[in-house]
Amino acid sequence: MLGSVEADVNGVRVGLGGPRQRAVLALLLCARGEVLSADRMVDQVWEGRPPTRALASLQSYVSNLRRILEPGRAPRARAEVLVSDVTGYAVRVPDGTLDAWRFEQAVCRARETPSAHETRELLQEALGWWRGPAYAEVADAEWALAEVARLNELRLHAKELLIDALVRDGLWSEAVPSAEALTREHPLREEGWRLLATALWGAGRRADALDALRRNRRVLHDELRLAPGPALVELERAIVGRRDDQRAARSAVRPDRVERKDVPSGRPALAGRSLTAGSAPDTGGRRGPGADVPAVREAGDRSAGTSAGLTDDHGTASCAGADELFVGRDGELRVIERAAREGRRTGGVVQVTGEPGVGKTRLLGRAVQWLRSEGWQVVVGRCPEFDGAPPAWAWVEALRELARRVPPGDPDAVAPLVGEGAGGPAAPTDAVAGRFSLHHAVAAWMARAVTEAGPLAVILDDLHRADTETLALLEHLTAADGPPVLVLTAHRSTEAGERLTGTLAQLAARSPHRIALGGLADDEVRALATAVCGAPVDRHTLAALTERTGGNPFYVRESARLLASEGSLVALSEVPQGVRDVLRRRLAQLPAHAFEVLRLAAVVGREADVEVLVRAAGAAEDDVLDGLEAGVMAGLLVEPAPGRVRFAHALVRDTLYTDLTRLRRGRTHAKVAEALRALRPDGHTALAHHCAQSGTAALAPLAVEHGLRAAELAERRYAHDAAVRMLERVVESYERIPAPGDDRDARRVELLGKLLRAQVRAGTTLAARRTRGRAIEIAEQAGRDDLLTSALTGWQVPTPWQTRPYGFVDRPLVRALERLLAADSPDLGTRCLLLDTLVAELAGEHDAARVVTAARELVAVARRSDDPALLALALASAAKCRSYERAVTFRARTSTELRTLAEHLDLPVYRWVCEFIDGSVAGALGDPRAVRRHAHAGLELARRYRLVEPEAVHQASLAMLAHVRGDFDEALRVYDDVGALMHRHGMMHAQNFHELGLITVGLERGPGLEPGAEAAALARARYERNGPLDGDTYALVLARQGRLAEARAIRRAPLRHDHHHTRNAGIRAELAALLGLRAEAPELIRQLLPVRDQLSGAAYTVFAMRPVAHYLGLLFRLTGNEEAAARSFERAESVARRWGAEHWAAAARNERNR
Repeated sequence: MLGSVEADVNGVRVGLGGPRQRAVLALLLCARGEVLSADRMVDQVWEGRPPTRALASLQSYVSNLRRILEPGRAPRARAEVLVSDVTGYAVRVPDGTLDAWRFEQAVCRARETPSAHETRELLQEALGWWRGPAYAEVADAEWALAEVARLNELRLHAKELLIDALVRDGLWSEAVPSAEALTREHPLREEGWRLLATALWGAGRRADALDALRRNRRVLHDELRLAPGPALVELERAIVGRRDDQRAARSAVRPDRVERKDVPSGRPALAGRSLTAGSAPDTGGRRGPGADVPAVREAGDRSAGTSAGLTDDHGTASCAGADELFVGRDGELRVIERAAREGRRTGGVVQVTGEPGVGKTRLLGRAVQWLRSEGWQVVVGRCPEFDGAPPAWAWVEALRELARRVPPGDPDAVAPLVGEGAGGPAAPTDAVAGRFSLHHAVAAWMARAVTEAGPLAVILDDLHRADTETLALLEHLTAADGPPVLVLTAHRSTEAGERLTGTLAQLAARSPHRIALGGLADDEVRALATAVCGAPVDRHTLAALTERTGGNPFYVRESARLLASEGSLVALSEVPQGVRDVLRRRLAQLPAHAFEVLRLAAVVGREADVEVLVRAAGAAEDDVLDGLEAGVMAGLLVEPAPGRVRFAHALVRDTLYTDLTRLRRGRTHAKVAEALRALRPDGHTALAHHCAQSGTAALAPLAVEHGLRAAELAERRYAHDAAVRMLERVVESYERIPAPGDDRDARRVELLGKLLRAQVRAGTTLAARRTRGRAIEIAEQAGRDDLLTSALTGWQVPTPWQTRPYGFVDRPLVRALERLLAADSPDLGTRCLLLDTLVAELAGEHDAARVVTAARELVAVARRSDDPALLALALASAAKCRSYERAVTFRARTSTELRTLAEHLDLPVYRWVCEFIDGSVAGALGDPRAVRRHAHAGLELARRYRLVEPEAVHQASLAMLAHVRGDFDEALRVYDDVGALMHRHGMMHAQNFHELGLITVGLERGPGLEPGAEAAALARARYERNGPLDGDTYALVLARQGRLAEARAIRRAPLRHDHHHTRNAGIRAELAALLGLRAEAPELIRQLLPVRDQLSGAAYTVFAMRPVAHYLGLLFRLTGNEEAAARSFERAESVARRWGAEHWAAAARNERNR
């Protein structure tokens, strides 16, 4: 269980069958002896989508497992391990039989053992039982999550106890690397930081100990806005107050002995703002954003505080700020004025950030007013704060507004964003080129609008809700060569996810004006509360409001409204603590029918069409209108345009929506869907959302139909991540259809194929492989080769890395491909795609001749097909599967032909492939300048066309070059950036890549030959997780640390002849030299001699190590051939100098002079 589920019977490892059968055993083990009903097992093993004969399959799996686990059981004898009764099945085994149970018992004993030495022995043995992630093959299953999480937490606790035992025994230096690894893997666990600081202190590294505590403080603040706990505070005081006191370090305060203390917290506040109505600083005669605009409306004005929208000349709701309650923010408005003045000719960026309700939208609204009064064209787009809106909606809103003022010169080029509905031309075949053309057309249109009609400002609100395509177009338009447009954005600082963080990093190049909104000052709270209440508010109540709201304007406004209606709130104790509690009390004041109408509107979204609400409510129109009017009068709704209502703030809508039960929420979605069908039949995105969220079988066919149309619209807008989300709901909805009239299996494979292609375009390769696996499983269960062919040929986009886990080959899939290829020959196009899939599955494995033969046939068939796109796919595949170090001429020639095709057909996705191949060729030929040139060219292509995987590849090349020249800090920084990029987009090899980058650099960072602590810990973790596949690296770490006996005991896999060959061969060569493994030297010399002029790994241009000749020198010395060794080290020094790697040149020189 502590790894893949495995079983030993009578001391012999036994096979447990296929994935589903193993899942049955894992499910029963997770139940820890509890009897599970057959129905529950069927539901969980098949994840809620059981086939027709699932129960029969389950019984077959149980029977097979019983034969495997009890081979000596007599026929018809009672089962003793996998038992059953009238209610279901269970696994019953003695204590100590299962490794997970033994591990738990060992940890409990270690926790109770006073002896640090005994604790270490217990835990080192117990942690050694782990062979990988708990329940590895089923760890993602919903039924396994709790048990896996429990075991993982127990494992982490055991590691902490082990490090603590090392500290208690005074083994400081042994404790440091383990504690360092623990803090990197779990940076928010304070115990790891406590142990690291204590170990460093005990080792005499007092400054490093304090630095570790400072790093912890920074992590907690940046991630959680928290201060360190009392244990860490006390430890820091102890370190500062004592010098090199190991006894004090050993007795440092532990968390379970610390008395908790309250940590004071402050609230953000801005002081010294002017509150004079309409006041603004003297700007020398210039009109600022706050000039001539009343800061606070008179209390008697019914519209005061109820309008959250600003209507432009065309009646379009644009942004808050027209005639609403507004106080303070004079300094922020002056920043916007300065940005507008500076950006009138060249454009610029203004970023407004803050927590929900702090007034971002109102500030933008005030800016809109002022900009228009100064002669600016202003267009506004909001990122929808609810699901169900079409992709890139903020740009659709803004550009349609611009089109009314300055029509586009080429309407067809911008039709995906400006055209009405889901109609219009289909997306170009090459999505990458199509997206770039669309972005370029929008930029040209905006530049012309500035020339013809004056300066242009674009307002994008709620950017934290932006989809990928919204952010992609924003990045394009704000690039250095973009149109001279002033862009003002607003987003919640607490909800800036990874996608938005990446965009903000791109915008940083424009030196944006940043406005971080905090709470209102005391006098501003007084002005706002007085205006809302219509009378002065006493000092004590104001103090309570200010303290409880933190000066948040929305919270102040809602609390003041509640105060005006409930005199009892004058008492401090009765001021509600949370904004949602305030809103609930305000909502409770509404008439019952009004409350129900607002709940209906909340299901529709942040903004709703009144006609849809009347239809969905099923009540008299006057009753619905009365309810909406009550919401408007209460300030909970506003009317941005005739016939539409909008919640005054997203928090109002969120409170209503989240308070609905799931049952009522689903039924209400169904009502909205029926209303939309009658009134807005072309609103495919909204219809798909509401039909899917209804959760009903009756609406499932409509969810599929409209979901597919919505996904098509997303693809036309190049919003691939939005298309993925829509198609995922389509697949889920189709499974709810009880008895579809079409071919169910064919339809399922078709829908999964659409999802697969969208996932590949979105760069989520890990999810794409899972989707393909589901389609293959359906096709195989149906026994349909036509469906199997469709499932296997859906992946038609070249990728830089393998589309499977490293070191893993799906043998059943390979057999299926070979069977299909050997059958009646399919058409040339299909055969090409099958061959491409086969090459991708086998590339880099041991049967190189088999792969090369398939690749040659692939290219030949593609040439016969006369399809240039297929030929491009074939050439890229052929180059990818050949040796990076040895097939240099072939790969260069292939790249030349592919580049001609890519440029002729305008296929950017293959142009970057050429840059990668040419960079690889340069790496093999030892030309670092060419490697850098191709890396930058590829990176420019990747960013221009938003190719995520290629961006990661070419950034990794720059990290490799930094490592080669000895700039280790820069190399680690870039590897960290690339790892984050890959994790953010769900790429398959994200963790593997990041760890290999850190280890490759870390092997150089320790004193002398000893690797850095982080690299050593990672190497050990990878060996524990991956076994022999990572044996060489961990063994080298141990050998460099002088732990030769342990290094010899490490299991190592055969050397793989893939893109990491020279890197891994170099590691093995050095290991052989350190351990005196002379028997391994001849074969390693034979493999490395043909590439002796190369830098290890450089041909792959991702990771590099010392020159191959350096490792040959070590091997020749191992065999006793000192003359050949000297020549090799001399060659290694020459190669290192050619690459500018003076540290490696010095290492070779030192070896030669030994």
